Amino acid sequence: MQADEPLEFQPRRISASNPLRHLLFCTLGAVACFGVFSPQWVVAATKSTQADKPNFTGAWVLDLQASTSLDALMTQIGAGFLDRKYAAHTRLKATLNQTTEVLTIAARGPGFAFNQTLYLDGRNDPTYLQILGATSVNAKTVWSKDSKQLVETHHIRTKKGGDGELTIKRSLADDGKAVVVVMSLKLEDESPPTSARQIWRKQADLAQAR
Repeated sequence: MQADEPLEFQPRRISASNPLRHLLFCTLGAVACFGVFSPQWVVAATKSTQADKPNFTGAWVLDLQASTSLDALMTQIGAGFLDRKYAAHTRLKATLNQTTEVLTIAARGPGFAFNQTLYLDGRNDPTYLQILGATSVNAKTVWSKDSKQLVETHHIRTKKGGDGELTIKRSLADDGKAVVVVMSLKLEDESPPTSARQIWRKQADLAQAR
């Protein structure tokens, strides 16, 4: 090479081992942290979410005096006279059993039995259940946004062939010693909405009070 010939610039080759090793350690560290901390966080979050929701499990007795009349709502649905009188004067008992997936309801009275399963994941359930004198064609159950109420929505068909929506909201009251059930009915014939409220007392507490 001649003296006046310019030197060819040779860029310095930087080893990729250190950056790659650093990146690898960071990635493995992140994975390790996720593996160590994530399960506990998920379990804690799940428990917290479940703890925020009311649990309706128990044996309950209908408090007729504290409840409002179902007569107007059942009349709008098309229930017969005897059914309405039975609902007005019969002190029903109900056993509820709740898991994370379902709520089962078994209500009993003289000559009366009502069994229902509510799926708590919000699925559409074609029940064809007889409820308050109407037929539930489809039901959907979800938790309210604040997780304080269980909202059960039925697409119903009356005995006269009309369609409508029956909404049933359940919540706990009196430090878990009572279940409040609020029912709202809206038919598609543009008749005014009708509502009613039932109060169910925990059976053990009711027996002790006597």
